[in-house]
Amino acid sequence: MIGSVRGTVIGTIRGDLLIETGGIGYRIAVTAQTMTRIADGQEVLLYTHEAVRETADDLFGFLEKDDLMCFELLLTVSGVGPKSALAVMNAVESATLRSAIARGDAKALSSAYGIGKKTAEKIVLELREKMVAPDKGTEPGIDHEVLEVLVGLGYSQKEARDAVRALPRSLVSPEEKIREAIKLASRTL
Repeated sequence: MIGSVRGTVIGTIRGDLLIETGGIGYRIAVTAQTMTRIADGQEVLLYTHEAVRETADDLFGFLEKDDLMCFELLLTVSGVGPKSALAVMNAVESATLRSAIARGDAKALSSAYGIGKKTAEKIVLELREKMVAPDKGTEPGIDHEVLEVLVGLGYSQKEARDAVRALPRSLVSPEEKIREAIKLASRTL
């Protein structure tokens, strides 16, 4: 699986970026916002999701890890494939997506091409507990990186927040915090 691609932008093909690295050109689907931030000849690092099907092997790329995380969370919703998830990411930024889902605002998501009212409502319903709203800075003492990892592993926001709040202050490295938070969250199950 290809997790990231670093290389030089050598052009576009039907709305996708063409990035050359090591003599190989990778065709990567990106959002319109990403396309406007990148110029031909520019060196770029894209965090990627590889979608393998019988008929195609597609790469979807993002400049920010958070955008990739949101994209992959959208893919967990039944009936939402990579192209629909990219359409949502094209219509709303990650922070807006998180806020809309936290508020239950399906209308904000239905503005995406190909996403109707029912699909938008399904996204909100299925991701409400999985996606952490962008409230960084509003709750002191919460390590949002650890919180997002726990939610990504399937813990509810409440379980994840409780585990992160219970972390000893002596833990410094993110790995230690995540390991301990998983232990704490597992005890509440």
